[in-house]
Amino acid sequence: MTDALIDPLAIIELTNLKATNKLAELAAHRGLAMKPAWIEELAENESSLVRTYLAANPAIGGAVQAMTRLASDDTPSIRLNLAANPAIGLSAQVIQTLASDEDWSVRYWLAQNPAIEGAVQAMTRLASDDTPLVRLSLASNPAIKNSPQAIERLSEDEDLHVCLVLASNQGISGCPSVIALMAGDATESIRSAIAQNPALATSGAAIETLAADKNTAIRKALASNPAIAEFPEIAAKLAKDKSLQVRKMALASWDRRTGTALSGIL
Repeated sequence: MTDALIDPLAIIELTNLKATNKLAELAAHRGLAMKPAWIEELAENESSLVRTYLAANPAIGGAVQAMTRLASDDTPSIRLNLAANPAIGLSAQVIQTLASDEDWSVRYWLAQNPAIEGAVQAMTRLASDDTPLVRLSLASNPAIKNSPQAIERLSEDEDLHVCLVLASNQGISGCPSVIALMAGDATESIRSAIAQNPALATSGAAIETLAADKNTAIRKALASNPAIAEFPEIAAKLAKDKSLQVRKMALASWDRRTGTALSGIL
């Protein structure tokens, strides 16, 4: 019997595949944080698989040069993985580069990454992104608390869904003026969302507006908000509301939050 011929090119290809898989495993290893030189080398590897695993690895935070290279990689999936990586918080420049990425999906994942909290300029840019899903993603990110300008822009967004998500984000607590405007918004769903947001504690004006809302469901939502514990006069007002549902919610919420009976201050 004649032995089958072995294709030398197939052997080389198989060897290269095994080597690539091993490098991919290395690129995903959390222990890479101790080997910055390796990270730099892997960032230049010709295999997109290796670079993709590396871009998603939180251990690359100390290798700013490698992250900078990956942020400009020709392969979109690599930039996308980097945009979702918490390690990018260590480089404002990398975040800024990704915020200007031509691929909206990269900007989408970046916008919801809590690690961008220190990149105020990038958040401001994302708040004006042409793609609604990117702005929606940013509106849900608690990191937005550090960018009042981004909050203001999103609060005026033409997309109702963006405004609705923003109204539920506790990160808006630093912008009481925006909270007050949302409390008086003509759209019921916006007022309902802000009525349930604990960030209300920073805006007494908003709480007063919502306590006088004509919609019973909104007053009930306000009565359940833990922020009411900071405003006993408003809580007492809700406890005497014309709606039985609102009164019950106000009394139960106050008792639960403070451990005292609201009836004692009525």
